[in-house]
Amino acid sequence: MQRIWHMGLAVPDLEAAKQQLGELFELSWRPVVTRSLTVSGADGAARKVDVRVTFSMGGPFAIEIWQGIPGTPLAVPETGWLHHLGYWAADHAAERARLERLGYPPFLRGDAGLTVNRGPGGLGLEPCDLGRDQPYLRDLYPPDSPFHGEPVLPMASAGAGAEAEGGAGAGAEAEGGALV
Repeated sequence: MQRIWHMGLAVPDLEAAKQQLGELFELSWRPVVTRSLTVSGADGAARKVDVRVTFSMGGPFAIEIWQGIPGTPLAVPETGWLHHLGYWAADHAAERARLERLGYPPFLRGDAGLTVNRGPGGLGLEPCDLGRDQPYLRDLYPPDSPFHGEPVLPMASAGAGAEAEGGAGAGAEAEGGALV
């Protein structure tokens, strides 16, 4: 059984969406990070992008939001903000192959195994690699995962990783799933 753990939303204005969704669902947000990625779409053309992204705090379910990037697979969908559902996959490679067999080809590929597949009805699915540590999201791993624990959130004076608003972010790397 796969565990759905987040919903990804591409939004036209990140700060406004944080405010709207935070107020509506009483959410607080992790620090926004800027992630430099190389992504490709169904056409196979690689594009370098800097994506500003955050996740809601708490769990076990999270909302991921990022500033949509027009002309890329990270654009705001024509049908609204919903981009994909993310779920944990114990065997990431096997799960990506299974999705393709089921008629869900990738429409977004990125660094470190990031994929989002889309199939009938336009539903986007992001299999997230349960075997890779994503320190920024550790509280969202299943409790029996060796990576489950307190998240490592970016701080203004932290070292390596993605850029946080106002400074570098520790451990906010794109892994086999999720943009951070």
